[in-house]
Amino acid sequence: MSSLPRIPPEALNVLREGQLIDAIKITREQTGLGLKESKDLIDQYLQEHPQEQAHVQEQLAQKSRGGIKVIVFIIVILAVLIWFVMK
Repeated sequence: MSSLPRIPPEALNVLREGQLIDAIKITREQTGLGLKESKDLIDQYLQEHPQEQAHVQEQLAQKSRGGIKVIVFIIVILAVLIWFVMK
């Protein structure tokens, strides 16, 4: 039997939404564990639940792709503005 506390349900909910950092913060606040211990607990949970781990990784990848789209959009707008100014 493990001596580590269980992950709080609220932390599991945000973890399933791809909010890994928030899940660690909630685990830390509600269990009294330190940062490393909370992260280790979340990592252990994900290793023991590969389907959840795949889902979390997909959520994180989607967020990353969204950020890249915003950056590309801003670069395009800046390029158009520069083109108009130089014209």
